[in-house]
Amino acid sequence: MIKTGVYGSIDSSTVGMVENILDVAELDVVGMYSAKQEHSDTKLHLREFDEEGTFLNNVDAVIAVSPTTSLEEIKTLVKSSKHVFFEPASSYCSTDVTKLSSIVDEANVKVQAGFHHRFNNTFLSAKPFIVSPRFIQSVNHRRFNTSNEYCSVLMDMLINDVDIVLSVVKSNVKNIYASASAIQQIPAGTPDVVNARIEFYNGCVAHFVASRIAEDDSHKMTFYCRDSYTNIDMLENKASLVKKRGNADNPSFFSHSVGDLSVEQIMVKPNNVYYDEFTSFAKSILYNKSPEVNVDTILKTYDVVKKIKDKIKLGF
Repeated sequence: MIKTGVYGSIDSSTVGMVENILDVAELDVVGMYSAKQEHSDTKLHLREFDEEGTFLNNVDAVIAVSPTTSLEEIKTLVKSSKHVFFEPASSYCSTDVTKLSSIVDEANVKVQAGFHHRFNNTFLSAKPFIVSPRFIQSVNHRRFNTSNEYCSVLMDMLINDVDIVLSVVKSNVKNIYASASAIQQIPAGTPDVVNARIEFYNGCVAHFVASRIAEDDSHKMTFYCRDSYTNIDMLENKASLVKKRGNADNPSFFSHSVGDLSVEQIMVKPNNVYYDEFTSFAKSILYNKSPEVNVDTILKTYDVVKKIKDKIKLGF
């Protein structure tokens, strides 16, 4: 088992996450430490370390539960030769991640980023059907309310869809086009809607629209492949495989016709995102393999998002 410590404050928003850590058989959670010296008021009965040095001496791996954990704190943990799982904050940029990448290589440890969408059960269930996509369409709308005014459309919404696309398109990015619009500039200068188009060297094109001022929540992605396309509804946890009826060989019991199309529902397997993430992190350590979402992976995603951001600045 891996001696593991929880880094950060445990409160009502993070207690569920920590409970999932305790359920992973490969992780032996020995205690927690909060740099702010905030003691947990939960009933998890974890040992609470008062000194960071003592905490680090007692663990081999660290799970930083707070998304507000600074990159400097993450660097300190890595420099201490600890395997680290962390949740990237929206304030991170590609320059920050590049610096972290060089430190990770030096320390020779496993570092996994908490990109929860990579472990979304609907995406994972549909992923085997997404083979060499040629065109991808992503629509991510969030119903408007005053709290959304401080949600970054680019760093809190669009980045997740970009990362999913980069995980299934096996090609480098050729061109990026982007535009943005703001109906209500609060905070000043931040867009309410972002539109982006990414072209890859293998000919695949991905089109994204993300908005925080929609009438209703909606998060759907469609992957058009050579002889079929796959629909994913992230909110409704539904997915389907669509073919022309002439291309639909041996239609299954779950398929039905819509005009001349054969639509087959993809069985979405239930899962626990946090549990699967922590299990994946533990196995990367035990079997000495690259984590599912390693630093180089998020560096690629942040680099694309930075380029989108630069394009937006030119016309916004």
